[in-house]
Amino acid sequence: MLTTKYLFFTSKNKILDYNMNSYSLMLKAGMIKKLSSGIYTWLPTGLRVINNFKKIIRYYMQDIGAIELLLPILHPSKIWKQSGRINDYGNELLKILDRKKHSFILGPTHEEVITYLIQSEIKSYKYLPIHLYQIQTKFRDEIRSRLGVIRAKEFLMKDSYSFHQNNSSLKETYNIVLKTYKKIFNIMKINFLIIKGDNNIIGGNISHEFHIFSENGENKIYLSKNKKLILNKELREYFICTKKYINKKKILNLKNCITYKKLAKICNSSIKNIIRTSILKTSDKKNPFIALLIRADYKLNFEKIKKINNKAIKILSEKEIEKFFNININSIGPFNLKIPIIGDYSIINMYNFIIGSNIRDKYLINTNWEIDLSIPNNIQNISNIIQNESILNKKNLIKIRRSIEIAHIFQIGKKYSKAMNAYFYDRNKIKKPIYMGCYGIGISRLIAAIIEQNHDNQGIYWPNSLLAPFLVAIIPINLNKDLVVKKYSFLLYKKFKLLGINILLDNRNLSPGIMFSDIDLIGVPHIIVINKNNILNKNVEYKYRKTGFKKIISTDLIVDFIFNKIKLNKCFNIFYSKK
Repeated sequence: MLTTKYLFFTSKNKILDYNMNSYSLMLKAGMIKKLSSGIYTWLPTGLRVINNFKKIIRYYMQDIGAIELLLPILHPSKIWKQSGRINDYGNELLKILDRKKHSFILGPTHEEVITYLIQSEIKSYKYLPIHLYQIQTKFRDEIRSRLGVIRAKEFLMKDSYSFHQNNSSLKETYNIVLKTYKKIFNIMKINFLIIKGDNNIIGGNISHEFHIFSENGENKIYLSKNKKLILNKELREYFICTKKYINKKKILNLKNCITYKKLAKICNSSIKNIIRTSILKTSDKKNPFIALLIRADYKLNFEKIKKINNKAIKILSEKEIEKFFNININSIGPFNLKIPIIGDYSIINMYNFIIGSNIRDKYLINTNWEIDLSIPNNIQNISNIIQNESILNKKNLIKIRRSIEIAHIFQIGKKYSKAMNAYFYDRNKIKKPIYMGCYGIGISRLIAAIIEQNHDNQGIYWPNSLLAPFLVAIIPINLNKDLVVKKYSFLLYKKFKLLGINILLDNRNLSPGIMFSDIDLIGVPHIIVINKNNILNKNVEYKYRKTGFKKIISTDLIVDFIFNKIKLNKCFNIFYSKK
């Protein structure tokens, strides 16, 4: 393609290292344009990248026998009521009414729709197992859209659904998809990891998540020195540490409400050794208040708390605690507190800690679990955990890393088939519920996650060159002033086009600096620079974007040189086998 017939939408603002993330790079590279909070236009460069990702995903889905279809975005609310999930999803569901006042949902996921289809079409064991997939736009009413397409209201997914006679058939397909996802991400050359997941409102008991490490990630991964990955729900088991020295509990009397920093200083300790008690107000008449225990240097995450208790209203202020509990905020503690208690993971491995006694102006020093008080029965992840903090358990050093979830697969089982009457008749004509699995890849967030891992001061470089919007770029110096440069530029351009290579010739009447900037910014992997001095010697300059490698190559050899490099790419047959 000629750049004069293309729209870059690139930004000329300088890229600053400290402000660099996928969102800023995608804006600068002209991949996306914000329309509203969490809603983005995918511009030509971004759409070309999406289409490359789709090619790879489609190839591998078809390779395992999955059949593509396209399900509606608009879902009648009644099928969500039938499955029982209309309330589980809560405010994230985008709901609309048509002119007849019928209620619809803009689909955040398609388990109900696909089950409705299967329920009406599949009645015999002869048609099972079957695996259907789509690449479709999804919607969710995010309370706080962030980092561009990583957490957006509108996003692109590959979601597939398998249906089976029994659990063993489901597990077989599940394991095939697990291996296939590994192939997809390996061929994209992504540094990813797999952990056991939480099925949550999707349903079922077994699931696996695929993550990419990123400093801008919204997930927290607990990574041990021996590479063992630990789920949040398993932290209680792993994080209870060996207590080296248990000191005798003491009572400290301090008048006036002091800060935790001052309390730590007075006790010759650290704020990390103090447990803070906060009070959550709820709309539950039975339990209008809940105590929250957290390490004092951590912050409560109200979004996590609301997911645990959907009746949560707010965290009480200092004045409100005085009003309702007749005690100053730092003295409040779990002792003889006649309300439910939720403890954060951060408190589990603490010992000899400082905590409020629940008596005004009194604090307890050298407090220990199971000696001075019982560890709360309800332990949850309710904090914003400090990035890269290390926690000791019995055997390994646990490091907390931020990550972005890029895919999630589930063994759902019979949840939807029972709720929506999706049954089949077996060989003996006995009616049985269908077993189901679902498997998702967040394509738009996957693109952003890859950019998080693969960029430099010039912009994006793609880990697999065939993911790039263009594979080869020709940058001619003084194209419109030098006939020799123009002749050779178009000659090479035509040769690459005949080979079916996705090529870009920059024929804009702009300075070389702007042309180099745009090509580097969008991450074109193979760059040919043509200037008069080299052409007179029948040479061109070749540059590989990712490494910055440069080489002078003969004009007679440059096409074969690049084409042979491209042919070595494991994705080559996916993109060029028919050309």
